[in-house]
Amino acid sequence: MNPFNIFDLPVDFHVDQATLSARYLALQKSLHPDNFTTHSAQEQRLAMQRSAEVNDALQILKDPILRAETIIAIYTGEQQNIEENSTRDMAFLMQQMQWREQLENIEAQQDSDQLVAFSADIEQTQQALLSELADALSSQQWQQAKVINDKLRFIKKLLLEVERVEEKLLDF
Repeated sequence: MNPFNIFDLPVDFHVDQATLSARYLALQKSLHPDNFTTHSAQEQRLAMQRSAEVNDALQILKDPILRAETIIAIYTGEQQNIEENSTRDMAFLMQQMQWREQLENIEAQQDSDQLVAFSADIEQTQQALLSELADALSSQQWQQAKVINDKLRFIKKLLLEVERVEEKLLDF
């Protein structure tokens, strides 16, 4: 499934979210079950399947990590295997350990001010990586894009941990 084709969008990392939303709504409206009440059971089932594909495609195009994986797969024919992918960038591995340790310390100290600053730093790193990813994809540097995407996957998980710690601190 090529989510770009489903929404009639060019294969590009930069997706116009307003256009995507408008096309999503139009597709979902056309596939609404009320439009198929007089159709055969098979046609109703196909419309439901198509609606599910549209939903899946939307999720892919809204998520920059999944969108990048899809672009790489479209151009290289290679599907990214998340389990096999772990960065071999030793500096980034060390940074990961430092971030995790820093987050553990913030949680132990219950310091919400430090958590806000930490979160801002991580989000800034995420934005820088997204910019690098866009550049790598536009210049068709697929291997570099995969490495950056792996880093972004870690950042995404780390930000979820930050949210968990934030919720925990707010409960106090």
